[in-house]
Formats: sequence, structure tokens, C-alpha cells
Amino acid sequence: MVKSQRISLSSAPFYASLVVILSLGLFTGTFWALNEYEAYKESISNIRDNYQKQYRARLIEEMGNVNDFIEFKRSQTDILIENEIRQKVQTAYTIASHIYSQYKDEKSTAELRSMVVEILRPIRWNNDRGYYFAGRVEERVIDLFADDPFFEGKNRQAIAQETNLDVVGDIIKIIKEKGAGIYRYNWSKPEYVGSSYQKISCVKYFKPFDWFVGAGVYIDDMEKIIQEDVLAQVQKMHFGLDGEVFGFRFDGTIICNRDERLIGRSVNDFVGKDGTPFGQMMSDAGQKNDHEGFVSYAVQKASSEKIYQKLSYVKSFNDWGWVFVTSMNMDEMEKAIADETRTYIHIAFKNAFLFVLLFIVAVSLLLLIAYFYSLKIKHGISLFTNFFRNAADAKVKIENADLAFAEFEDLGKLANRMIDDRIHKELLLHRDELRLDTLLRLGMMEKYSLQEKYDFILQRIVQITRSEEGYLALVNAAQTHISLCSFFPKNEETSMAETGGENESRRIEDGGLPGIAVLQKKAVICNSFPDTQTRKVYPYNTEVRRYLDVPIYNGGKIVVVAGVCNNSTEYDNSDVRQMAMLLEGMWLHVLKTCSEIEMARLERQIIAVSLEERSKIGRDLHDGLGSHLSGVEMLSKVLQKKLEVDAPDKALQLGRIRNLIREAIEKTRRLAHGLYPVHIIEQGLEASIEELIVELESLYYVECSFSYSSLGEPLDNNAATHIYYIIREAVFNAARHGMAKHIAILIEKDHGHLSVTIQDDGQGIADASHQKGMGLHTMKYRAKAIGASLFIQPGEQGGTVVSLSGEVQE
Repeated sequence: MVKSQRISLSSAPFYASLVVILSLGLFTGTFWALNEYEAYKESISNIRDNYQKQYRARLIEEMGNVNDFIEFKRSQTDILIENEIRQKVQTAYTIASHIYSQYKDEKSTAELRSMVVEILRPIRWNNDRGYYFAGRVEERVIDLFADDPFFEGKNRQAIAQETNLDVVGDIIKIIKEKGAGIYRYNWSKPEYVGSSYQKISCVKYFKPFDWFVGAGVYIDDMEKIIQEDVLAQVQKMHFGLDGEVFGFRFDGTIICNRDERLIGRSVNDFVGKDGTPFGQMMSDAGQKNDHEGFVSYAVQKASSEKIYQKLSYVKSFNDWGWVFVTSMNMDEMEKAIADETRTYIHIAFKNAFLFVLLFIVAVSLLLLIAYFYSLKIKHGISLFTNFFRNAADAKVKIENADLAFAEFEDLGKLANRMIDDRIHKELLLHRDELRLDTLLRLGMMEKYSLQEKYDFILQRIVQITRSEEGYLALVNAAQTHISLCSFFPKNEETSMAETGGENESRRIEDGGLPGIAVLQKKAVICNSFPDTQTRKVYPYNTEVRRYLDVPIYNGGKIVVVAGVCNNSTEYDNSDVRQMAMLLEGMWLHVLKTCSEIEMARLERQIIAVSLEERSKIGRDLHDGLGSHLSGVEMLSKVLQKKLEVDAPDKALQLGRIRNLIREAIEKTRRLAHGLYPVHIIEQGLEASIEELIVELESLYYVECSFSYSSLGEPLDNNAATHIYYIIREAVFNAARHGMAKHIAILIEKDHGHLSVTIQDDGQGIADASHQKGMGLHTMKYRAKAIGASLFIQPGEQGGTVVSLSGEVQE
């Protein structure tokens, strides 16, 4: 047979090199020019984006400073108002006590009330906005109302009918429940009849007069003072070289600006040099749905005729109807873009010259080398032939029709032979990798059901053995029945019901292929059916050409059988080994999962029993021992009063005994609260933590700070109880074992997400993972019970940080 004429390999490199080099030079030059231009555009775009991000981040940061300052002023004012009116009420209480102690034997109660009323009536504070009021609790009559004497002498019903508010009733309720407290309500000002304003008052009970004494101020009066202070401070704010902050009302009137000439003008009149009505844009941005936005516009500096771009960030403060703006020039961005453009032009001309020069040199050298090596190729072919007998570089086979040179035909045959061998070895390696990947993935499927794990393992077994169908069956402990738990059909339309049904139990004798494997107690390989034997056998519904069934033992008994069928090639012992290792790994994982579920159930029972016993002991302490000690204290009080007349020395000793009894009552109450969480259910988590802080500070020389922020629905009682005991364990550990002096508790709840942090400055903890204490174990379990994660680690500045985070049900 005459071979077709082919190009000689010895002459081909010269011609090919000439064509390739010229084409490559043309394509490379074109591609380089286009690439440089795209790189320039991308660089300019990156510069703009980076500067825009920096400017926006800086403006948002400065706006955050403004908002933080306003919120700080408001929060400090509320605290100052409450502290001030508490002090005023205490002052009035002291005056009444002094008058009563001085004149109680000389004047009647009514006369004493009148004396105190006349002393308190003219007292004013906060620009004459703060005043006193007082009234009788049992008779529900107002004796003093310094801001509006019209209400003096009126009873509860008359005042409620006049104001449509049961203010006297609410105050009396506070007095009877707490003895003193803060009361917030709406009340009309005498000078603004018919209008209602928010008011805050503090009331306290004075028993000798059967009086409640109170002091109150209007919140809006304080708000005006805050607003004036805020405007004065914001007007002074500036940042960077030319950054400024100004504000205006929703109607557009400017209320603060570094240029005081602009105050009182409308922001809607501002127009940029390019005609952009940026003032109106700022007003619209502050009043749209999200009440914030960025505005870009052009301005001209007074010192030059050049126009600069400026960026502003607008955000509204809805409570006061104000809008604040932070703005700064973007002249640095324009300068950077101009510098980048000049740099790119210079580099482009330089690179073009070098490219042309190097291309000429490269063409000359490559053509000379190609001509020289064309004479050497024939000799090198024999060397490469020996090399290709020992190695193959690719899996793709070489076809003779694809070879351009006659010398490569022998090399192609050798390469194809090596590829076949390499494909076979890589297939074996791939099966091992797939098996290991399957076991690793199985270890990470903690949240999947057993059925999903069975299906996953069976799918991988079918894939590893390159089969069409497969099954997975469980064997009972008596080794008499099998149950099909998973089936992988050839066609997706085939269901478990068509194979006999999921978890269908069959006797071993009627169990088809899995039953045969159990009876023979070893792996069964069949690569050919006898002509007389049916080719349809349970659990398969299709014709079976060859099959493989592998049983797995545990404790000397077969626990699971897996089978596959209709491989494209014959099954062998390597398939048995792969299936056995996968099934053994799966069964160990199933045993581990079942033991973990049982352990979790036992832990829940232990915690439940512990909580029940704590609650029982707490109730017994509160209802039994606490009540008993209270009775003893009352009896000793009666006895003390009798002894004060007959034996004063003994009465003094009995007083000391009464103090010890009261301390025992208080300790019993605290111990009962620590054991029985009824205060959590009745008062809520925040109040319970505050009570815990009081208890802790009274027992140890420690200072506690507490912050509580909650959005959405409150926590349910179960979650609140677990969180309370986690915090209790953490703070007592810090005070008792860590010798902490300062403890900070932070609770943040944003709808379904909860975050709790307890940080102290004590001796710290080396490694919480190696701690075996019952307290840490219980804390971690309580966190797990509410679906959260608990972390205990040393603080950056010393001490210990306990953090709890996760999603909880509202």
C-alpha cells in the first residue's frame, strides 16, 4: 500500500516559523494596543470608584458622628432629668420630714401639711418649668399643685373628669406598689390650653401625712435646650481640608451653617455651576422613604475660576424634622485622573517603540534558529521515539489522519498505548478518591436524616461501581428478615413502591438477592446468568445481566446488605472492597449518630430534673423558711417595743438580733430567686439581670455594668431562663474565681438573632476547652438547648470573655 505524500519535518519549521511570526506580530500588536486602551479605561474607572468609596465612607462616618452626638445629648438629658427630679422629690421629702419632726407634738397633721405646702409652692427650677405637687393617698385629694392651683383641693374623680386622665389613680398605684417611682404622661401647659405635652414626674410616699410628694417637668422644654446646644456644636464641625456640615428643616430653611449669612435662607435655592439644583435634590433625598442619599454637583471655589466636583451625604433626623448634610470637594479625584492619563500616554509611546524594536530582533533570530534546527530534527526524532515508549503526556489519543508529518506516526502509536494504561490506573485512583470523598461528606451530614444518608451512600456506591441500579437493605437482629431502606433505579420514573415499598420487611428466604447474600454470609458476585435462570429478581424490576451483593457485619451479625447490578464490565474483588469500606464507614457513622441522639436526650432529662429540683428547693425556701423567718422578725419587733420601756439594754440586743434575722430573710430571698426562676417569668429577663447585679455587688467587691437592647417580640420563658442562668454562672465565676473588679454584661436581640457578652477584668482563663467543671458543661448545654453557640476565651486586655450568639424563637 502506497503511503500518502506528507510534508517533510526537516523543512516544515522554517516555513511555519515565518508564517507564525508574522501573524503573531500582527495579532500581538493589535491585542496589545486594545489591551492597553482597556487597561487605561479600567484604571480610570477604578480611580473613580475608589475615590467615590472613600468620599462616601468619610461622609457617612462624619454623619454618624453628628447622629451619635445628638443621641448622646438626648440620652444624657433623659438621665439628668430623672436624677434631677429624684433629687427634688428627696428635697421635698426631707423638708416634710423636718417639719413633721419639729412640730408633730404642737400642730395637727392638717396644719403641718399646710406649712409644707407653703414652703414647696414657690420653689421652681429649669427656667421656672419645674414645680412640686402633693396629695393625700387614701382621700385621693390634691393639696398642692404649684404649676396650676386650679387643681388644688380637687379629688381624683374631679381631676379625671377635667383632664380625661386618671393621673391621681396612676400615682397612687405606683405609691402602693413601689413606694416611689417615675411616672410619664401627657399633660397640658397652663399657657397652652387644649394642647397636650409629654411630662415626666417622680413621686414618693410620705407616711406621716399619708402623702404622695412629686416633682415634674415638661420634656419638650428640655428638647428645645438640647436642640439649641446641638445646632451650636454642629455649626462648628468640619473635617478634612474643606469638609463641612450644615442642616436645614424639612421645609428647606437652613438652621446651621459655617457661613452664618446662609442661616435662614432656603436650601432649595442652591444651584450648581452646571445648572444642577442640588439644594432641591438634598431636600428630596432627606424626605424620601429611606430619608438619606448622596448628591453630586459642581461648584466653583472663590479663590479660582476652576469648577470642582462636590459630593454630599444627606440624612434626616425625623424626630425633630431636621436634615443634616456632610459635604466635601472631589478635586483630589480629578487630579489623580489627570496624572494617570499623562502617565499612560508616556508609557504607551515608550512600549510601542520597544515592541517594534524587539519584534524586528525576534523575527531575525527565530528565522535563523528555525533554519538551523530544521537540520537537527531528523536526528532528534529517534531520541523522542524512545522517550515516548516510557511516558505519555495526555489522555487524548492520536489519530493518524491528524498527523502532519510522517515521522510522528510511530510516536502516535506508542502514545496511544500509554494513554490506555494511564486511563485504567487513573480510574482506579478516582474510585479511591470518590470513596474517601463520600466518607468525608458523610461525616459533615449532621443535619441530614438517616434516609438521606442511606440514599447518598447508595448513589455513591452505584457511581463507584459504574452500575445501573442498586439497593440498600437492613437485616434484623434475629437474622430472619430484611427491610429495603433505599433503592437507586435505572430510570428516575421508577419509585420505591414499584420495588416493593420503602422499609418493606421480607423473610430471608423470600428476600431475593439480599436474602441470598445473608444466607451465604459473604459477598456474592455473578457476572453471567445461566440461560435457564430468570433475569428478573428482587429487588430489581429490570433485566439483570450481572450483579454484586455485599453483606456487612457488626458484633458478629449481618446488619446491612448492599447490591448493584448491570456494570458495563465484570465485577471483581476491587468492587467488593470499595463497597465494603463505604458500608462499614456508613454503619459506624449511623452508630455514632444514634449514640449522640441518646446522649442529647439523657442530657435534656438531667437538666429538666435539675431545674425541677432547683425550683422545688427555691419554693420551699421562699414559702417555708422565708415566711418562718418573717414571722420570727415580726414577733421580735413586738417584743422589742415592749422591752424599750421595761429593759432598754435588752431591747438594744434584741434589735441586733432583728437585724441578723432581716439579713437572713434577705439572703433566703436571694437564694430562692437564684434557684427558682419565677422572677424571670414575672418581671422579664432585663429586670432579673438587674436584680442579679444587685445581688452580686452586695456579695462581692465588684462593679457591674449592664446594657440591654431588644427588637421584635420578647424571648419566651424557656429561652430567658437558660440565658439568665448562663449569665449568672458566668458573673459568679468571674467574681468568685477570677477575682474580677469590673464586669460588663451586654445583651443585644435583633428580632430572631441574639447576642450576649459577659466580659471581666479578672485573672482570666487559660483554655476553656480543657476545663472539666460542671458549670461550664451546663452553660454549653443551655446554649445548645436554645439553638445558640457559647464561646469562652481570654480577653485581649486580660480577664475572660463569655459570648453567646445564635438564632432564637421569639
